[in-house]
Amino acid sequence: MSSTIDQYRDAKSQYLKLRAEAKKDLLRRFQELANELLLIQRELAEDFDHKVAMPAKGKKPKKAAHPPAPTPVRAAAPPSKAHAPASAAKSTPSSSKNSAAKDAPLFAVKDDFSAEEANILKHIDKNKKKLAEAQAAGKATKPIEDRLYELEDELRLVQSKN
Repeated sequence: MSSTIDQYRDAKSQYLKLRAEAKKDLLRRFQELANELLLIQRELAEDFDHKVAMPAKGKKPKKAAHPPAPTPVRAAAPPSKAHAPASAAKSTPSSSKNSAAKDAPLFAVKDDFSAEEANILKHIDKNKKKLAEAQAAGKATKPIEDRLYELEDELRLVQSKN
């Protein structure tokens, strides 16, 4: 009976030692990361005149239903299908137009957008950047997400009119 109690006490003391060592290691690692973060923040400010605010408190990242799609670069790549005019999404399968439809791009080029569509797309891009910055800073994103949905709806309405 006493051997079981002795084993339990030894295991408990070993656990407490390991726990204390792990805590010291984690605190040391945290300090290293914090120092590196401050160094990077200082370099950004000095070399690139870009100020990065430290988050006041950390948040767990929200699990997304699906990973965010990479945003296309407007100058290098044509816009995604979501930004294409409604007329580009519709195709009439007539026999004379089949070969032309196969060669036609799946989405419109930016020059095909009306001024109103281009303006809405510009606002969508700006709000996507704001959303990314807010997520990185741990700030509330709901108002920005709501504005993005409103802009996307407005874009769909404008495209359906054309």
